[in-house]
Amino acid sequence: MRPLRWIALGSNVAFITYGVLAQIYPVLILHCILLPVNIYRLWQIMRLSNSVGDSGDDSKLFNALIPFSKRVTLSNNEILLRKGDSSDSLYLLIAGKLRVEEAEVELGPGSIVGEMGVLSSTHRRTASVIARGDCVLGCVSAGDFQRVYFADPSLGLTLIRLIIDRLTRDVQVSQLGAAA
Repeated sequence: MRPLRWIALGSNVAFITYGVLAQIYPVLILHCILLPVNIYRLWQIMRLSNSVGDSGDDSKLFNALIPFSKRVTLSNNEILLRKGDSSDSLYLLIAGKLRVEEAEVELGPGSIVGEMGVLSSTHRRTASVIARGDCVLGCVSAGDFQRVYFADPSLGLTLIRLIIDRLTRDVQVSQLGAAA
């Protein structure tokens, strides 16, 4: 989008010059109006690109969602999510450890779980998650997540990266399991 916006700015300058030299006032007026619009849109694109570039770690997403979360506590071996269940919220692990059964992974504080089910078209849980010791979590509804996402779209890219990293890790774990 950025190169197209630069081309639009160049064409605005060219048509303003043409409008002045040929004394074609409708062309001149139109491009005098479009020039600041294109400058503003380019500035927005550049600002968003910079914020997306900074979205490499999950803590930005975690911190953005924490104000929207409702506190939940789990005891040792208590089930948080069951694979196949309906999904209407995601969870932020504030304290404790969780085990994702299908991926055979333990997650620590600062982790986000349940995001795949919230974002999938089926709205079904993709894994079972069990508490390993006492846990404190923040529950964020799908609606609240969408509000946070629309307020800061760069968080969507952070979440996509998180999901891709998890799926890649799951594939590697399953390949190692199949090789053994």
